[in-house]
Amino acid sequence: MKNLRLYLAALTLAAIGLAGCKTSAPSADTAFATPTQLTAKLADPIDIDLKWKDNATAEAGYFVEYSPEANNEFVIITALPPGSTRYRHPHLLPQTRFVFRVRPYFGPASNTAEVTTGKEGPQQPPSEAEIADTNSPATGAKVSLRSLSTFAAGAPTGLRATLIPPAGVKLDWVDHASDADGYLLEIKPEWSKDFVVSAFFEPHATTLTTYNFPNKTRFTFRVRPFFYGQPSNLAEQTTGIDPTLGSGPWIKSEPPKTP
Repeated sequence: MKNLRLYLAALTLAAIGLAGCKTSAPSADTAFATPTQLTAKLADPIDIDLKWKDNATAEAGYFVEYSPEANNEFVIITALPPGSTRYRHPHLLPQTRFVFRVRPYFGPASNTAEVTTGKEGPQQPPSEAEIADTNSPATGAKVSLRSLSTFAAGAPTGLRATLIPPAGVKLDWVDHASDADGYLLEIKPEWSKDFVVSAFFEPHATTLTTYNFPNKTRFTFRVRPFFYGQPSNLAEQTTGIDPTLGSGPWIKSEPPKTP
């Protein structure tokens, strides 16, 4: 009986060990999962706090969106880094109904490229060589961003940044994404540790020229093809009376009921 108990215990430990060693490959359902449990609450009469549950494992970030007319047409307020679960929408119109949603976006970033802008002076136009290069964009093999098996291979390659003196920058790269919804330009100035989404542009882009950067400053660039994930549930809130308009009480308005 003692030997039988030892044998059964050994089998149990072996089963636990196998279960612990078993790993499952990530699926698109988890990698590209939809955010849930979005709520919108008044932090004060004209500031609204949004909170949600982050369910994705491969998001590049979150777009916070709202419907200005509460009519199911949404615009992007801001882009947040991956793993975000909250955002405050500040300084809103008083006594106004706001409808929100959050939407993940997915896509791999390119390599980084740096430029240090020059001293103040007249902005120069791109050179003839740069213009000719723009007219002959580099191309590469195209893969889907929406499949985990090819997701990483969709990252742009060969990003280079060329200074157009004194404060313009021309970016070039090779596009590999076959099904992106668009491209994002992400910039990190020398005083920041984080990249910030700075511009949206068309899918399959391979070059971008931009001007008016601060002088004598180092900037790091990367570009990212992306596709939109599924949006969260909707959350709505109505702002109260602007407290700067008088000393009356904080009136918290409730959103009107919909049929």
